[in-house]
Amino acid sequence: MKTAKGEGSVRTLSRALSILKAFTWEEREMNLTEIAEKIGLAKSTTLRLLTALEEEGFIYKNDKTNHYKLGFDLYYLGLIAKESMDIRSISRPHMENITHQTRETTNLYLLDYHDRVCFEQVESPMAIKRTVRIGERFPIWAGATGRSILAFMDRSIWVEMTKELVKLTEHTVAEPETFIQELEKIKQQGYAVSVGEKDYEVGCVAAPIFDSTQKVIGCLSVSGPKFRFPEDTDLFAKLITDAADKISRKLGYHAKSSGYE
Repeated sequence: MKTAKGEGSVRTLSRALSILKAFTWEEREMNLTEIAEKIGLAKSTTLRLLTALEEEGFIYKNDKTNHYKLGFDLYYLGLIAKESMDIRSISRPHMENITHQTRETTNLYLLDYHDRVCFEQVESPMAIKRTVRIGERFPIWAGATGRSILAFMDRSIWVEMTKELVKLTEHTVAEPETFIQELEKIKQQGYAVSVGEKDYEVGCVAAPIFDSTQKVIGCLSVSGPKFRFPEDTDLFAKLITDAADKISRKLGYHAKSSGYE
């Protein structure tokens, strides 16, 4: 049985953590009133918690403005956490879940300059399936995997990639204006779909992965034979975007209100 003292300690810890989590990319500095209102506590309680966090180096107070922001010790702990992150181990459970639900192959690709490189794969259990060699690379202008990454890169790279477009199949998007429009659509909806564009007999849905610098670093995809690929890709898109978002957040990404969700 928990003691009253123990329960009080847990509640205090929970409240202190809620203060740290109240800071966002849009609200990096706040005053006492703003913090108290955001976490739903009295200002006296909030001030007591802020003082304790400041003493431990987790909160920094600017005495001139009376504004608070996250302290250096949190930055240091964040660096340790970042170095401990392994994108393969973070992604693998999500990839296995997607393959289990779709019965199709799930791949993790990482960005390498203007190429996407296959980094990890969970193969479909079906006899006829889509597989990719680990380490395989291809330009980011081609197919859903590449375009799901490219769409979240600088627009100047979009224009640069239009100069490399070539027809791989009759379905390849190789007309510059249409290509740019497709990238804009992908950026708006958060994922890319291609059927028979890079490989004639393959369908694919892919979503971008971001890291703590808020930049795209790769993508997650599910792909399978064209004859088995669903015309309605909503389920595949939801599975892929949800997993990509969870992986991104594990890597330290925090979506801004006007950006990718």
